[in-house]
Amino acid sequence: MPSSILRPTLVLAASAAVGILGPVFGSVNGQAGQVISATLSAGWAYAAVSYFSGMASTTKKGAVVLGVVSLWVSVVAYYLTKAAQGDYLRADLSDTTGKTEYFAYGELLSMIGLWSVVACILGPLCGIAGKFSRTGPYRFPFQLLLPLVVVVETTMRLAYPAPLQVQLVVTTWQVTRVVAIVAVVALFVVAVWQGKSNHPADQARA
Repeated sequence: MPSSILRPTLVLAASAAVGILGPVFGSVNGQAGQVISATLSAGWAYAAVSYFSGMASTTKKGAVVLGVVSLWVSVVAYYLTKAAQGDYLRADLSDTTGKTEYFAYGELLSMIGLWSVVACILGPLCGIAGKFSRTGPYRFPFQLLLPLVVVVETTMRLAYPAPLQVQLVVTTWQVTRVVAIVAVVALFVVAVWQGKSNHPADQARA
């Protein structure tokens, strides 16, 4: 298979995996399942899907398109998996016994539609940022985007924790934020080091 086809195929397969595995691991007992589910269901994980799709693209147009399409695939995979798990089964209130259920197609489609629209807005931004993080003379600001998104989201989650949020999930956000901050510092150090290496005075002495 030509690389021009193989690369987008692998990207979309990975995007579908993110959407599927988040809710799947959420239904698995055990701490590891909770950590994986919390991570893959986070907003920054979906930003990463689009960002890495852009990194895998060979052109700016491809980065924009794949940034959007990869998010669509993740969103659809996520909600279809949730539907398969029974999240959109509702009790039929006309049945007084409470034994009759129906599938809430409207709710499912509205959620997919909402986040597909969001993907159209954020997908191009994250996709092109991923592309520019790999190529071009000003890569550093684009390389910072993803870890900064992680820092912002985890900080917000820790500032306003859900009432029923278990301590393991809180710890997951704390560790994730630390890793993201370390990544920001590391990127800054590398950028400064490369800047010094490319300084004209250094090149002249060489």
